Amino acid sequence: MEEESHGSNYGETETSPSASTSSEDSILNSSDHSTHASRPAERITIYEEKAEEGEDSDCYVVCCKRLKHAPPITQDRISALPNSILLNILSSLPTKDAIKTGVLSKRWSYVWTSVPSLSFTDDYENTDHFATAVDNTLLLHKAPKLTKFYLRFNYKPDLKPRLDLWVRLATNAMVEQLSLRLTYAHVFNFETYLLPQHLYTNQFVSELDFSFCNIKPIGVVHLSSLKRLCIGYTALCGDDIRKVVMGSPRLEYLELNNCCRLNRLDIASESLKKLVINNHFMLTAAGKIDDPVFELEIVAPKIESLEILGTFCMKKCRIKDVSSLVKAKLDFSMAVLKVEEESACNEYQEAVRELLESLHHVKELFVGKWCLMVLSLMSVKHVPSPLLKCKYVTVKTSMKKWDLPGIASLLQSLPYVEKLVIDISHHNLGFKILERHYLSYYNYDDMSHWKSKEIYFKFLLLCLKTVKIFGFGENLVNIKEVFVLVVQFLLKNANVMEKMIITKPRVMQNQRKSGWIGGQWTPASRAVYNLSDTVARCTTQVYPR
Repeated sequence: MEEESHGSNYGETETSPSASTSSEDSILNSSDHSTHASRPAERITIYEEKAEEGEDSDCYVVCCKRLKHAPPITQDRISALPNSILLNILSSLPTKDAIKTGVLSKRWSYVWTSVPSLSFTDDYENTDHFATAVDNTLLLHKAPKLTKFYLRFNYKPDLKPRLDLWVRLATNAMVEQLSLRLTYAHVFNFETYLLPQHLYTNQFVSELDFSFCNIKPIGVVHLSSLKRLCIGYTALCGDDIRKVVMGSPRLEYLELNNCCRLNRLDIASESLKKLVINNHFMLTAAGKIDDPVFELEIVAPKIESLEILGTFCMKKCRIKDVSSLVKAKLDFSMAVLKVEEESACNEYQEAVRELLESLHHVKELFVGKWCLMVLSLMSVKHVPSPLLKCKYVTVKTSMKKWDLPGIASLLQSLPYVEKLVIDISHHNLGFKILERHYLSYYNYDDMSHWKSKEIYFKFLLLCLKTVKIFGFGENLVNIKEVFVLVVQFLLKNANVMEKMIITKPRVMQNQRKSGWIGGQWTPASRAVYNLSDTVARCTTQVYPR
């Protein structure tokens, strides 16, 4: 760990490693009293240096005197906490780590047995050993109610009776969050786990999360408390999903992740507000086409938020009815196999155009990089983008020259937009066909194409008040020309714009909390981090003439 602090957040003071260690040792009541006697002096030195710099010197000096004359801590304060607080702390740990606390003292011996949250992840070389460990833990566990029960391991058919028992124990304990993240060691030869029927009539569970589980409800479905349902890596039947959704009167969130065999999603639930479809495949594990239907129809007139993410392999998503939709996110790509590039690109254009037409009424729209690339192809082919009524739009782009026609086409179709967010990302994985098709057939001056449309923009950006651009960083040098062109154009033509904010990438903003980029400090990462941190703290408001 670096002793030196680079880009610390909002003026926070960072002490030396020895000072931090002293605090931790005091809590754990270490027997090394000589170490305790020396460490406060180190902390005094740091504080006195700060005082000399003129930063609240009086306060620092008083604190130093108190530390200097304070008696050594001889009490185990953590163990003195009430059980309710200790259980809350242990609930945030994996169960195997919570069990290890039982060796600390007699006070801790059986605290973990009352933890209301159980989390099991297979870290064993042998799955049977993992199953035995789970059995032994559940045998000693005595909490009357569970808030969470999480399982992640390589499932084998011979473990079904034990998994059935684990699920039964969890439901008998009135579990609220149930997660079965099953995986398979042999992807091309597996038998999915069939969910027990009693799970479909549970009145306590509020969140269900399944992977590689077979959903086949028989009889009435009544999940009276279910609010969130996530299903992954499963062959789905539209009738089964509809039955589960209709039997969940409080369901608000539905996510389908890497599912297949689903051709129509008909949701008439009054309570469901958000639908997420992340990846959709038509291929079986053996690599054969398993589904003759090449479309996934979505009928959900009551949902308010829709996200279509990931990759749609040989499958086109078609929206039939989302009349109540307010927010939509299109951050996906399509993959059509064994088809000529020209034919594939035409199919991509048709799919994106139909989606935008179905979403013309939404208030908030997110357009991903693949969809933007398709819009660029449509623009150079003189295929207009459908007119949209969105007021808040986010565009994810690499800011390459081939994105300019797509950005231009999208802006022309947004006469009512009030807030525009441009998220610059420098990864274009899986877009080779589109890029190759674009560059080979439409290799011309993109800058001229953009400038030729400026006359139309002047009459369209009449409502744009706020622009926020994520992506200021070291990679900006590679896209400087395009970036400057877009910024200058927006400043020139958005006559009612009140502010423009240019800040660092979203990824860097998340990394600021960790204190380093890529796991450790390097001279380059320090420079980039400090630059980005400085820019992020400065909000620049630009008022057009």
